[in-house]
Amino acid sequence: MKASNYNFFFPYKEDNSKLIAYNSFSNALALMDRQQHSIFKNYCDNSIEIEDEEFFQNLKSNGFLIGDSFNEKDMLRLRLLSSRYSTKYLGLTIAPTADCNFRCPYCYEKDALCPLYMGEEVQDKIIELVKQQANNLSFLSITWYGGEPLLALNTIKKLSKEFLTICEEYNIKYSANIVTNGYLLTRKNIETLNELKITSMQVTLDGSKEIHNNMRPLANGLGTFDIILDNLTSNIDILPMTSIRVNVDKNNITSAKEVIELLREKELLDKLKPYLGRITPDNGTYDCSRCFDVCGFSNEEFSYYKEVFGEDDNFLIRYPSPVSNVCTADCMNSFIISADGKLYKCWVDIGNDDKVTGSLLDVVNSNTDLYLQYLLHDPTLDEKCINCKLLPICMGGCPYKRVRNEETCTTYKYMLKDYISHISEKIKLNKKECVSNK
Repeated sequence: MKASNYNFFFPYKEDNSKLIAYNSFSNALALMDRQQHSIFKNYCDNSIEIEDEEFFQNLKSNGFLIGDSFNEKDMLRLRLLSSRYSTKYLGLTIAPTADCNFRCPYCYEKDALCPLYMGEEVQDKIIELVKQQANNLSFLSITWYGGEPLLALNTIKKLSKEFLTICEEYNIKYSANIVTNGYLLTRKNIETLNELKITSMQVTLDGSKEIHNNMRPLANGLGTFDIILDNLTSNIDILPMTSIRVNVDKNNITSAKEVIELLREKELLDKLKPYLGRITPDNGTYDCSRCFDVCGFSNEEFSYYKEVFGEDDNFLIRYPSPVSNVCTADCMNSFIISADGKLYKCWVDIGNDDKVTGSLLDVVNSNTDLYLQYLLHDPTLDEKCINCKLLPICMGGCPYKRVRNEETCTTYKYMLKDYISHISEKIKLNKKECVSNK
């Protein structure tokens, strides 16, 4: 037996005689006496036998010790390839319109916004795509995107009903969510989304009323904060699971915490879960000097989650998760479909003709090089990632940033110790307990 390449050991604040043991490959978390840690190290470094059989078995079963011939990177590569090229899963991110009622200054699509709505020909092609794969599918995942998707609610209705019928006929598991600015979340529209089995949504509030209205105005310049908040508050009883994205840069980070205070004051935190989104100057649409780098954002994010959850055990949602492929961009059977039927691999690329990778309609000039960069990258062979102990929970990070030679690392690179330590205090592990695949 040998030590895993992905073992981490951190001090345990509540008891100095113990260490927190975490393994990013198995995702196991446990407490270990410092004396046990010395025994473990002696075994790994000096081949001194571990006499405590129970301790030895726990080390093996939770992945801290692995077989001499076991190659963890090969297994990570297998996970990646199995997920990336699976035909059992189909993921569609659909923009039923390129139109939007907002004009956010940081929007990476703002140069591509136009009053374009998906026609019946494109809708029929999407239905045909799903039907063609239905015999082999186990899971269909739909994300409604934009522009502002609720401007094209009739298209969402038609396609959703078709998807649900196909999934029922072929016994396919179905999941659907929507990314909306929240301005059109009337009670009637929410009821419609519920009927269409759209079970989760993301809405954005970028801080206090003044800050938000400056960052997320209507196309005519008027504010949007009051209407969005009223939509959320008055319809809280029928909202699906809703996350509140708070997009932040260096100028509004302080105001971001006001969203927590506001939701807490209105007793909405049980249903609405705020989280931070890092504003980045994608497509050259924003002043990069205002943006956080990954390290700076990581610190702000950890502080924000502590503020959101306080002493609540829900902080456990920040427990790391193993990653196979990262997102739609590096998944063979995932597609971003624009209102005109063009196909993309990344959300940020939508509307950019240079990033088109295919079309449901006419033959187009596809960016084959970009397509291959997204789908053929192997982080287990990448010199930047190959020896990183975070590889199993990162797998190379954001493909969009990678192809642009930007930093792709997960925020856990800078804050893993803080997250794991805080989580360990919440679950109060003892030496025989282990959290795995949380």
